[in-house]
Amino acid sequence: MEEHTNPPMIVRSTRAGGFVRCNPSFLAKVGFTEAELGLKPFIDWVEIDDRQVYRRAIEGGDENCRVRHITSDGTSLSLDLRIRGQKDSSFVLGRCVESCEAVASSEENGAEVTVKSTLHKIAMIVEEQNPGLKCSILLVAHGRFVKGAGPSLPDDYNNAIDGYAIGPTVGACGTAIYWNVPVIVEDIQKDPLWVPFAELAKKAGLAACWSHPFATKGGRVMGALALYSPEPRSPTVLQLSTLRAAAQLTGLAVERGRAEEELRLANEVKDRFMANMSHEIRTPLNALIGTADFLLETQETALKSEIGLLRESSEQLLELFTGILDLTEARDRRQHVKAIDLPACCRRIYELFEATARKKGLQIEYALSENVPQWVCLDEWAFERSLGLLIHNAVKFSDSGSVRVEIDFNDHKLHARITDSGCGIELERLKELREPFVQGDMSTKKRHAGFGLGLALGDLCLEALGGKLEFVANEPRGTVVSFGIPISLATTPAEAGESLTPVDREPTALPLLIVEDNRFNSLVLERILEQAGYNSQLAENGEEALEALDENSYSCILMDCQMPVMDGYEATRHIRQLEEDTNEHIPIIAVTANALAGDRDLCLESGMDDYLKKPVRKLNLVAALEKYAGKPTS
Repeated sequence: MEEHTNPPMIVRSTRAGGFVRCNPSFLAKVGFTEAELGLKPFIDWVEIDDRQVYRRAIEGGDENCRVRHITSDGTSLSLDLRIRGQKDSSFVLGRCVESCEAVASSEENGAEVTVKSTLHKIAMIVEEQNPGLKCSILLVAHGRFVKGAGPSLPDDYNNAIDGYAIGPTVGACGTAIYWNVPVIVEDIQKDPLWVPFAELAKKAGLAACWSHPFATKGGRVMGALALYSPEPRSPTVLQLSTLRAAAQLTGLAVERGRAEEELRLANEVKDRFMANMSHEIRTPLNALIGTADFLLETQETALKSEIGLLRESSEQLLELFTGILDLTEARDRRQHVKAIDLPACCRRIYELFEATARKKGLQIEYALSENVPQWVCLDEWAFERSLGLLIHNAVKFSDSGSVRVEIDFNDHKLHARITDSGCGIELERLKELREPFVQGDMSTKKRHAGFGLGLALGDLCLEALGGKLEFVANEPRGTVVSFGIPISLATTPAEAGESLTPVDREPTALPLLIVEDNRFNSLVLERILEQAGYNSQLAENGEEALEALDENSYSCILMDCQMPVMDGYEATRHIRQLEEDTNEHIPIIAVTANALAGDRDLCLESGMDDYLKKPVRKLNLVAALEKYAGKPTS
């Protein structure tokens, strides 16, 4: 009974050391004290697979979501969350799913929790419109009553009916649900339908019951709404009309509520699937591409062309896989606006393609106007995809000549313009080319490999940003593509997740620590570091990394995120907490297959300094190491 009257519940802020308030039943279930829970931000207590769902709810302004809270015994506790924003942080109320009112068959789910809050409001309104009468709304599941709402009825009455099997002669509501017809009982004590509940009704002060079923648009009965009178009597014409209208409204609310909840749960399943797909496919691709790079650089054999073909095929597979994931993400995209350093973001995007362009012999230029503000509010993921895809296409379809990237700001809009001297685009086919998997060259002799995802993805991302792609021909050949998106200035860079950016690092003789549970990927990293002149040591999870730091000094840590025993996020939190007393800071770079929108932010928020997604590129990795750890002394 204690759990029924005081269900497991926690209220806390999203930040570490922030407000934490738990009732005893929650602490008993989770196995930690309030003080222990306060040592880490709320998101660190959420299972890894659910963190993206939680982040979406926080960033998208959603009020509700469901996640699993980590417990002391390694299991998890399902929580229905209510989120409320505050100036400095958000506050979260979590209530154990299993503590919500349940049917006798224990098959209560999140959809019913959402629906029941609506039913309670409907019942209250019906009672306000019918003074002196009490309202009850009952749902049905697997042939049994499910307590929906009875705000003015005694708990003993509601609990006794909950889980009771319906039938052809079971009370007013059970009979109404069974036959899908209204049932009017003028005197409960004299009506044979009420024999099992007559004494219960008498104790509750209920003398008459008028019940009306409600159903889906397809005719499936979902429950019944009832009005109770304190004295035996029949309803008036107006009361019957009110009963019928309230039942119809309740049916619409229940059907819509369940549909919305099912859609939300389906989206959560999709998010988890996408996250798992991204991780599980990028992990072996990292080993495959890394090994091919190593062989191409070290082996002078007749197989070099075959190795190059293997690497190129791996890159094509990665491009297809990334494009499909991004296309799915962009289609369901809602703006996730936050403060970002715009010049740094634009420069980072441009630099991804600079080396490739120069390798092809292209002259590539980048011009950032002085008008461009530093801190703006923007959906960074959508912007990076939009600008990156356009630069990628310009470099890909230009075999000679130049590519120029121009960024400007005026009239409260950010303008981007990419000019290339490539093969051009058939402007009359633009509408067709903007559909997924439609390519400009569909012949069997096409010169440029691809999957026809770029323009479709670019359109979707710019739509999320409030912009539109524009194309013109660049005579005598080539293309000019541009877009403008509305942006607002950021009042503070505090939310930008600005990482520590060391400059002028001295050469280091200290080894690097690789924290990676996949032996193939750790081998790839070791080979890259060895070729670059760095020494390295290996830890297979976060716990081993902490033990290694107790015994040795390192110039930098390459941290995987998803690992057994202790993941990279938790390990980073521990390291940063230990450093608070020493005033030291060891650079931590995420090297992870978690590559969906928001994963970079998760890494930076946990305390990591930078983020590299798998497959990791040697040039990017070495550049990051020189930036954070310094060049090797050897």
